[in-house]
Amino acid sequence: MCLFLVALTGYGQSPHGDDFVMDCAKCHTSDDWSFNAEMSSFRHDSTNFALRGRHEQLDCRSCHQSLEFKKAESTCISCHGDLHQQTVGFDCARCHNTLTWVVENITQMHEQVSFPLLGAHLSVDCYECHKSETNLRFDPISPECISCHKNDYEGAKIPDHVAQGFPVDCSLCHSQTQTGWSGETILHSFFPLVGGHQISDCSICHTTSVYADISPDCIICHIDDYNNAKNPDHTLFPKQCNLCHGLNPGWMPASYSDHDSSFPIYSGNHKGEWNNCTDCHTISGDFTSFSCIDCHEHNNPGSLAKEHDEVGGYQYVSTACLGCHPKGD
Repeated sequence: MCLFLVALTGYGQSPHGDDFVMDCAKCHTSDDWSFNAEMSSFRHDSTNFALRGRHEQLDCRSCHQSLEFKKAESTCISCHGDLHQQTVGFDCARCHNTLTWVVENITQMHEQVSFPLLGAHLSVDCYECHKSETNLRFDPISPECISCHKNDYEGAKIPDHVAQGFPVDCSLCHSQTQTGWSGETILHSFFPLVGGHQISDCSICHTTSVYADISPDCIICHIDDYNNAKNPDHTLFPKQCNLCHGLNPGWMPASYSDHDSSFPIYSGNHKGEWNNCTDCHTISGDFTSFSCIDCHEHNNPGSLAKEHDEVGGYQYVSTACLGCHPKGD
């Protein structure tokens, strides 16, 4: 009777805790209570912490300091000291895997935060931005350009960024997808540098050290082109190059699209009928004069067509043509 009570008492006092429920034979044999992982049928995958990578090689007691297994924490920080000093959180798996501590996806990780690594930033050493005494702290830093590029900003003299009060947001003028600060990489969206304006030498347009004093009006840079153009004589036209010209180098092709507001030549019956302004404007230098009858000679009262015999007071003059056909129809 006493032997039975001793055995029952020993059976009820499991070293793994009162609520631990598992078949002892999964881990132990009938010979003794020792645990042999190779012989055991227990698999850690059945728990909420599957062993992968370096964790597979660990002695159980590295994590299970007590035989009450549920006391072992499953968080990374419970076993691994925080060398980053709480600057990146406690979840090691955000950056590391169970095979190695080497981080190989820095670029992808940065895409999840407020500062994706693009262009020149893609090849920058982490420690150039994340400075610490141990090189293991990665404190959040400001995404503002000036926080890293203050010296670049203050040292820029062509033009002098400080003297001219340029904004400290580098991205307004410089592209993150390019390397270097040269003119080829300038973002000039307020005056697109495309076509004939695609230049890298800022001084061609900015002839003084004050970059803000330049006008976007065409004539500011193209007054010589305007004065020297003689076919036709441009001094008879408004000083707005974009009324006739695009941004292609060499000024061609040119078209006075506003002409349709007075007489359609890019639409309607007269679309594509002429190659030169002088086909209609026959008096050199006078674009207020025009000729209809040079092309419409069949409307001459003496011709065989006699198309206007029924028109009272018909006159064979260009101004009369325009008077009845103001849209050329």
